[in-house]
Amino acid sequence: GYQALGVMCPTYDFCLNNAHPEHDCCVDPCGLIEQWNPSHNEHNYALHLRKAMTEGIPGFVPHVIIDTGRNGVADERERCSNWCNVRGAGVGLLPSTETADKDIIDAYFWLKTPGECDGCTQ
Repeated sequence: GYQALGVMCPTYDFCLNNAHPEHDCCVDPCGLIEQWNPSHNEHNYALHLRKAMTEGIPGFVPHVIIDTGRNGVADERERCSNWCNVRGAGVGLLPSTETADKDIIDAYFWLKTPGECDGCTQ
């Protein structure tokens, strides 16, 4: 199966301070919440990005598109800090407008050609 995009939390800060460690949206294999980063999966990043942009630009309520072109294999990274061009990552979810929250996420797309390099690699 494909690597999960994560479960979207009800609010951007739902997992901070270990508030809901048992909730599926708080699964955090890389320990990002401990670094005060509530964006530990793609869905929660979309939620956090929308909150930050709405607060920073009055009247602006953005929608996001999530790139699923290079996240097809679960737990592919050997180290969480190795995030750039992970070899063997595979193609993720097929492009679709069926998203976890249509009020925030417009679509899942392959925004870049699957397998194409971003510039760094190991």
